[in-house]
Amino acid sequence: MKSTLVSERPAESHAGDVLLLPIAGVAFWTLAYQLVLIARWPARTIPWCALAIAILGFSFLWPVWKKANATPGRGYRFHPSQILLVALGLAYAIDALFVRRPNQDDVVYFHRALTQVLALGQPIFLHQTSVDMDAAAFSPVHLATSYEMLMAFLGHYLRIDPLYFYQVIGHVLAAFSLPFTLYWCARIFGLDRWAAAGGAVLGIGFLLLADQSPFGALLGAGGYLVAGKSLESLDIAGWLGFATVSGYFWQGKPIVWLLVLPICLSLTYRFLCEGNVSDLVWLVLLGIAGVGLSNSALYQIPAVIGCSWVAFFAVEFVQHKTQMDLWRQIRRGLFLIVPMMYPITILALLSSNIIPKPIDIRMFGPKYMPWGEVVDFVIGGSAEYWRDGLLMIAVPLLILRGRNGLFVFFYLCAVWLLCLNPLLAPWWMKNILAYCYFRLVYLLPLPLLCALIAAAGPRLVRPKSFVRDRLLTVLVLSALIVSSCYSYHGLSVVPRDARLDVGWKSPKECQLLPANIDFAKAAGRYIAHAKLLAPNIASCELPLLFPKMKVVAPRYVTHYFANVGNLYEGMLRQQAQAFVEENRPGNPKRLELLEPKFRQVIESGRATAVAAPEAESQRVLAALQSIDPRWHRVLEAGGLVLMLPSNTKPEI
Repeated sequence: MKSTLVSERPAESHAGDVLLLPIAGVAFWTLAYQLVLIARWPARTIPWCALAIAILGFSFLWPVWKKANATPGRGYRFHPSQILLVALGLAYAIDALFVRRPNQDDVVYFHRALTQVLALGQPIFLHQTSVDMDAAAFSPVHLATSYEMLMAFLGHYLRIDPLYFYQVIGHVLAAFSLPFTLYWCARIFGLDRWAAAGGAVLGIGFLLLADQSPFGALLGAGGYLVAGKSLESLDIAGWLGFATVSGYFWQGKPIVWLLVLPICLSLTYRFLCEGNVSDLVWLVLLGIAGVGLSNSALYQIPAVIGCSWVAFFAVEFVQHKTQMDLWRQIRRGLFLIVPMMYPITILALLSSNIIPKPIDIRMFGPKYMPWGEVVDFVIGGSAEYWRDGLLMIAVPLLILRGRNGLFVFFYLCAVWLLCLNPLLAPWWMKNILAYCYFRLVYLLPLPLLCALIAAAGPRLVRPKSFVRDRLLTVLVLSALIVSSCYSYHGLSVVPRDARLDVGWKSPKECQLLPANIDFAKAAGRYIAHAKLLAPNIASCELPLLFPKMKVVAPRYVTHYFANVGNLYEGMLRQQAQAFVEENRPGNPKRLELLEPKFRQVIESGRATAVAAPEAESQRVLAALQSIDPRWHRVLEAGGLVLMLPSNTKPEI
């Protein structure tokens, strides 16, 4: 299968493939997790199954590596540029220890894992674990992801708080690996060692440039209320840009978008250039690991592989014209079906309803969204479009150049033509949900493109032609610098709104709001095993600190109950929660409509504790005492007031 194709990429040892070993580990864990999930074995058997699969997997991989002369780490030689990579990785990782970026999605992803480590003798939970009644999980494909369970198990067995391991240690490890990933990918595309290391600096620098809208960085402070403004009044262009999502690097989605997809692109290119079977095996493992990290990999990884093959085919046609070996290109495309089979099979099972679809998907948003609005979520405004457009054209064609540059350019064209084409957007939105369409924008590897700018260094230092190399390169770099300055909105790591406490934190703290941490410390002995009715933001974070506690109205509560055929229950709980939250001005009849729902929740025993904002505490307490005089104010902390019946005893 080895190809005789000669690439402009320098002869590269497989020493850097050591970076791919964690991918193999996640892939083996994912297979073990899904086996235990389907077989309904106790959760404690996952590590043993993963160990067995890893032994079998590496016993298969070792002969493949040996035969292909592609053993990870083979031919490793220290180079001074690696000192720069280590320093950059440490700086970026240490920065992650101090930046506070809470995210309400964590309760959706991680609460089930936290609950599972408290019940290792039980099969993997298939239901919603944050409520006290039968309710559905967020979605079937989220049940198939294994990353959160891996983080929880590692924290449990290493005797580290699983939440801290997930939100802090996991974040640090992912951040530390990013410069090495950019370096490895840049080497695949022909950069020498120093240029690739400098490219890693540029790639990290791109992620330090804040996106236009600060809304994405403030998700942990409330999706519907940011700095006193409604969602409709906010400018959300760029609210899910690359810099913003890099602040949530402990979650599986950003790991896929910023680490896995560039690796997938580079591995596919190397396989197409060399035809090495070991790269095909790595792509298979990458597909499995990507699914374990995030369900978005189900369509993103096949899209990257497919667009890469189209790009390589175009490069062959342009460079060889009528002499191109058509059968060889078709054969390579057929081989690339192998790593796409795993995610595509899961998509097919979901599409055919063999993996049951949710009954009610209204929570996932409308069936169609305007194409430009969705792309703006990631790209940003007009200044960002000019900057990124210049990156996508100038970097591959005028800086990287040659065969490698043509491949990158044609890959970007394939993404725009096949995935980000507004004519095809309705088809994509129908099959992956309209609100998920923005995730296809991450197929554009903008941080990697910034890393490839470093290919200009050797041309400036050792130009072969003054006009073609030095002058043209200086003009392109100047244009890139001007466009970056024009689109500058500050640094992504600095606080975007200090009033909402989304700024700095102690390295010992998890990614939670200070107010909720304070309330948890003060009220923990009362609520650790209670059924708590609290405002939305507190209901998203307190269950992560107290996994045994149940919340009356967790995030997406109507979705959970609607998918077990009990929409009324979800609506009831959501309305009761709205009663204890701050009253919105200009709607005096709202509380009158909500109070009967609140009374029903309290009288039925669905809530055994209530936390209300200080400003609303007297009103809520009066409503509670009208139901039962024993309700009283217990304490105030973090802006919330805890109220309990007088017979409630604190946990010792």
